[in-house]
Amino acid sequence: MKTLRIDLRTVFTLAVFIPVGTGVNANISLDDTNETSFDIGGNISAECKVTNTATDAAASLDLSSASAQNASSVAVWCNTGQNLANTTYASLNDGFLVSDSGNRIAYNINVGEQGSNLSLTSPQAVQQSNGTGINGDSFTTDVAIVPQVSGFETSGIYNDTISVTVSYN
Repeated sequence: MKTLRIDLRTVFTLAVFIPVGTGVNANISLDDTNETSFDIGGNISAECKVTNTATDAAASLDLSSASAQNASSVAVWCNTGQNLANTTYASLNDGFLVSDSGNRIAYNINVGEQGSNLSLTSPQAVQQSNGTGINGDSFTTDVAIVPQVSGFETSGIYNDTISVTVSYN
């Protein structure tokens, strides 16, 4: 038969440190009433969101034509109540469509009526209309690609990626 020995000092110490309840007891004074109040509040940080709907033509541009070709619709929403947002358009290949063999074709972009023939050899900032409100209603702007072709380009499949970032004014 085994004997279990319990040190009562340990039990008492554990009992003292086990929390009971979640609040701190407050003393009520004779000056307290049957009503109290406290302030609440919070913060919603300013932010903007962007998405796009690329057209089927975006991945199959007619690179034999130097005309503007609709590639995407970019939708912007901000919670600031302002009607314009800062959008930045940037190219992964610095404004060139690049083939697997490394051949390059320059292009420009048109961003609605806000920017025409913008070269993406460096990022381009555009003040773009945006939607506002609690329903996430956005404002959409069409983006067109304008290939800079002469008719003597090397055959191949050419690609680039355009990224769009948005921030509030």
